[in-house]
This record gives sequence, structure tokens and C-alpha cells, in this order.
Amino acid sequence: MIAALVLTLAQVAGPASPSEIFSAAQKAWHARVVPPYISFQIDCALTFLDASCPRNANVHFVVRTKDGSSFAELVSTATGASHTLLTGGHITGPLATPLGFYRAVGDADFAAPPNLAPDPLPVIATVTSAAHIYDVTLAGEETVDGRPTYHLVLRPVTAPDRYPLRDLWVEESSAQIVQLTYDRPFDAAHTRAIVWYRFAPVGPQQIWTIVHIEARATTRPDRVSDDLSDITFPASAPSWYFDSGEP
Repeated sequence: MIAALVLTLAQVAGPASPSEIFSAAQKAWHARVVPPYISFQIDCALTFLDASCPRNANVHFVVRTKDGSSFAELVSTATGASHTLLTGGHITGPLATPLGFYRAVGDADFAAPPNLAPDPLPVIATVTSAAHIYDVTLAGEETVDGRPTYHLVLRPVTAPDRYPLRDLWVEESSAQIVQLTYDRPFDAAHTRAIVWYRFAPVGPQQIWTIVHIEARATTRPDRVSDDLSDITFPASAPSWYFDSGEP
């Protein structure tokens, strides 16, 4: 399927238009393999669990991708002992943003997403309705993590808080989304959070997943940036990991 997408981009008459690149990126996104579980580590200070962690501690997360339910544990690097911080629930990431994507379902308000679920970007719109949701322009060609990309700028035609995507970096050779940004309200003082996600193929199966997260507040000095480490895709996980519980 990806080969067909590349062929589609390569065969258009003349340079691909921003809307053609956008449509190819949508198709490549929805064709991505979604494993049943994703496991990774991230700096605890970048999550809502920071009050439960010592300074400079990493937390091990396991996310069930079908519904975004998450398990988190603090593992001591000195003793190897683990301490469960969260069972069930959804991860909140940097600057109180979701560790995943904001999504809109019908006319409902935004809610914590199924993190890294099969459809984390309905706000990217369908191919047929994209023109009615975003004005898409090409900012240029840029290299991200060594990958030549098209940098698309997205301007929502209406309801900017409902459609928060602002930039996509689309790999020229595969139409895969290598990086994106979104913009969402952060606090009652009209501060906004600008969030970056970077993706890369990981593991023997080369599964595209989030590998880097960065966020900043527009009117405050808050800024965080971190890589996800030890990313794996377990075939199974204990069911109690995903029972609702308090951190």
C-alpha cells in the first residue's frame, strides 16, 4: 500500500500539490500497523505522575492501543524494584497535554484520547472533507531526522480548538508523517500549548510510533522535551494493568 502511495505522489503531473501530499499522508497514516500494546519509558516529570516520582526518574508505561488504557510503574535503577503508579486511565503528557493526540468524536468536546490507537487523528479530516476543515499550504522541503520531507502548514477554516493540527512533515519517499505540531488551550489565562510529536519506524517490524515529544507554553516559560526510550511492542500484558485505579 505504501508503495502505491509513493507511486501516486511520483506520478502526478509536475510537483505534487499541498492537497495531494496531505491526502497521501492521510492514507499512509491509516495504513500504519497498530500493535496491541506499546511499551516505553519517559521522564516522569513530563507526565501528570511527577508528584509521585523522585527527581530525574523515568517511568515505564504500557499502553493498550485498542482503548488507550495505560499502566505505569516506577523502576529503581539501583535495586530493580518496581512500584506501580497507575493502572487504567489515560496518560497525560507535557504541559498537561495528552500523550497521544487530541481527538474529536462527532460534536463532543475534546477528551483524553485513546493514546496511540488506530485512529488518533480523526482531526486530520477525511480525504474528501480536508478542504473544508484546513487550508493546506506547502512551506517548503526540510530534512527531519535525516528524512527529506514536505513541510505542510495547516490553517483550520473554522473552530481552531476543535481542529488543532498546525504542521505536518511528510516524508517525500513514503508519505509517512515524520513530525507534526498541534496547538491547544493550556490555561484560563489564554495561554496555549504548542506540542510537537516526532515519529520513526521502531523494532524489527519497523512500526511507526512516537519517539520524541516536545511542548511549550505560549505566554509562560514552561518548555519540556524528551525522547521515548526502550520502545517495544509486547504481544500480551496482564489484564490487571488496565483495571481502573488511582495513581
